[in-house]
Amino acid sequence: MKVFSALLACVAMVSARNLKLDELEVGFCDGANQDVLSLDNISVEPFPLVINTGAEITLNVQITLNEPVPAGATVDLKIKREGIIPIPIPCLPIGDIHIGSCSYSGDELLTNAGDFLCPDYVPEGQECMLPLNPGSYGSADSLTVVLPEIPGILVDLLAAGTYYADATVNYADGSPMTCVYLRVELSGH
Repeated sequence: MKVFSALLACVAMVSARNLKLDELEVGFCDGANQDVLSLDNISVEPFPLVINTGAEITLNVQITLNEPVPAGATVDLKIKREGIIPIPIPCLPIGDIHIGSCSYSGDELLTNAGDFLCPDYVPEGQECMLPLNPGSYGSADSLTVVLPEIPGILVDLLAAGTYYADATVNYADGSPMTCVYLRVELSGH
């Protein structure tokens, strides 16, 4: 039994070491429609990310939407901490918003992020609501954000490690439009 425990501990250490990332990994989920959009440039600094009250994160995001995202579209977000046993991050109500593996309406996301997204990071003439029309979203210029007060439960939940998130964008009828994923490394707080 001691040998088995020692072997299991060694496997865990090797697996954890192999899960460390050197940079943000972004792409399309297996089988996703890649014609809907192109992921032109997505980067984040510092890396690994530090999730802590007052931490600064510099983002650069540029995508080209090739097809409209129609009214009624939804986003299903699934997040897990990777490891020998992946740990799903549940949908948690934090104040007026939900964070984690949650389902959102497209309009809800645009309403919550509209103050900083629109009009600077959407094509000219695009309102901050669905449908989102084809065009370039984001900016060649980096955006630096300072993280606000983060509740202790969230800081504790997001311990150091590698996290995988996929976002499935669905049509109003629930059928999938596309799916993108990212893997990111978080450092201790």
